[in-house]
Amino acid sequence: MAEEQARSEAEGDVLPWTVAEFFRGQSVLLTGGSGFLGRVLLEKLLFYCPDIDTVYVLLRPRKGLSVQERLQKMLDVPLFDRVRAQRPEALGRLQAVEGDTARPGLALAEADARVLAERVSVVFHLAASVRFDDPLITAVRTNACATRDLLELATRMTKLKALVHVSTTFCNVGQREFEEKLYPVAGDWRSILALVEARGQSDSVALRALTTKILGPYCNTYTFTKNLAEHIVNHYSDRLPVGILRPSVVVATALDPFPGWIDNFNGPMGLMVGAGKGVVHTSYNDPDSHIDYVPCDVVVKGIVMCSCEVARKGLGPPLVYNAAQAGLHRITQGRLIDIAHEASAELPFSDTLYHPCCNITRNRLLFLVQFFFFHLVPAVIGDAVLSATGRKPMLIRLQRRIYSANMALSFFLLQNWDFSSKRFLGLEKRLRPEDREGFSYQLDGVIFEAFFRDALRGTRRYLMKEPDSNLPQAIRAYKRKLIIHLMLKALFYVAIIWMILSTLHFLFLAE
Repeated sequence: MAEEQARSEAEGDVLPWTVAEFFRGQSVLLTGGSGFLGRVLLEKLLFYCPDIDTVYVLLRPRKGLSVQERLQKMLDVPLFDRVRAQRPEALGRLQAVEGDTARPGLALAEADARVLAERVSVVFHLAASVRFDDPLITAVRTNACATRDLLELATRMTKLKALVHVSTTFCNVGQREFEEKLYPVAGDWRSILALVEARGQSDSVALRALTTKILGPYCNTYTFTKNLAEHIVNHYSDRLPVGILRPSVVVATALDPFPGWIDNFNGPMGLMVGAGKGVVHTSYNDPDSHIDYVPCDVVVKGIVMCSCEVARKGLGPPLVYNAAQAGLHRITQGRLIDIAHEASAELPFSDTLYHPCCNITRNRLLFLVQFFFFHLVPAVIGDAVLSATGRKPMLIRLQRRIYSANMALSFFLLQNWDFSSKRFLGLEKRLRPEDREGFSYQLDGVIFEAFFRDALRGTRRYLMKEPDSNLPQAIRAYKRKLIIHLMLKALFYVAIIWMILSTLHFLFLAE
């Protein structure tokens, strides 16, 4: 099997069916369907696979909404406009299933588990907690235990053709160059899962105390548990057809269904929004480092292609793909901030706290000094004003969260990472001509600067809910705050010069 796989990859054999043919009559189970990647994947399947049978979406009730109501709310966004306009009947193929990846056995009712076991032939496991500061108990349950429970459910699926587990390129440590293969496991996953399940409720304090020792060289619980999950998938590979796809930092869509769709603050968009709103003025970051960004639609196309390749491969060691550097040029963090500053003049946010400006530095002491003067001091003054006017103070709390987020990300922002993506890019060779329009993810013609401008425009429209009609007003406010910023900057330098001259004058008089 391994020799046949290697020969197939070397020769670039095309798939024996188109993507639409592969999914014809198939039922799919999707976890993480309410997330960024999950919703884009749903749209892709519904639009390009018109004969798919049923897509089961695992959801939990939330904020008083049933799972079916949550599903309907998930679809009520511009992302699905294309499906509503051209394939409205496809929306009827979606079916919500009540479950929870943070609970034992996915909290599935036995009747639902039986239906899934009888009908599902393709599984996409996208659900995960992506918070870096989750307690070990939460991260293990959501990212590792849930993966094991899903794989156990998959062993009951009599029609299963492929299971794709979505991981992350950052789930390994020890070097800065990563190939498309499994790396050593972070720990004995069986013992860690057993420990959490046996003592999580009764001895959570002890587990928190042991977290640092258990994590070892891993910088947070997210990367640690995603590594465990990969090896859990590998453990089941002799019984299930499985594949692992590792995205790098996922950003807005580049082309499909349209440029700039985004619905979360993860990755660079959080920094760009914070700087654009005048809340973030300094970042502990290396302006010369390169972070690997990949558009969401590219990752989703890779997930679909991975399922097709896994189905052709069958049982055996999991195929591993690094969804990284998909034809886009590398860009430094410093250049990214420059693009954000330039785009802010064309696409400013409304109701900004201050003129958009952000300095990045790799010097931690300088960062702390800048954070004190540009973040904490204004926050203290702002909260005092809010309290005096009878409003709830919130700026210090906000700055505490910004600081914690920056510290958590600094491990990734202060160094370069290189991910081999030869196999991932090689999936393009498997495409049949009929699939190239919908599933080709080579973006050689995309200009990165234009891409991030589209992403910022999408952030303004879809994430911040600001209509294009208020742009003229926002631009006028931007210009007013720019003038105030320049005046304050000039006053600052005048004060510095005055202090220097005053000191020199005093020294000369003293002589």
